[in-house]
Amino acid sequence: MKYKHYAPKTKCVLVKFDVNQIFKINNCLNTNDNCCVLGFIEDKKLINVSENKFISLGSKYNLKEVSSNIFSCLRKIDKLNCNLAIIEGLEEKNLGLSIMNRLARACGNNVI
Repeated sequence: MKYKHYAPKTKCVLVKFDVNQIFKINNCLNTNDNCCVLGFIEDKKLINVSENKFISLGSKYNLKEVSSNIFSCLRKIDKLNCNLAIIEGLEEKNLGLSIMNRLARACGNNVI
């Protein structure tokens, strides 16, 4: 896959943006041990993960901030030594489409 060198070594799952997104993330956390979450600051309190296992991409309302944080956040995943990283997705329009494309590639197109 092109640009695979940006992908974390940790297995990653991208959760697509929809009304059940937080439920899907929490369900993955309940069924898998030693997980971390790469998500948005607005949803941090809704996601059932410890503070040290949450990596913030920034605000989902500031996509320029998210796009500038994406690579450093992907590198932080491997530093946590987790078995699985769950990545919160965005609406696929405008800059969100490019961000989702990058996240899907980082997850090896493992999208739920």
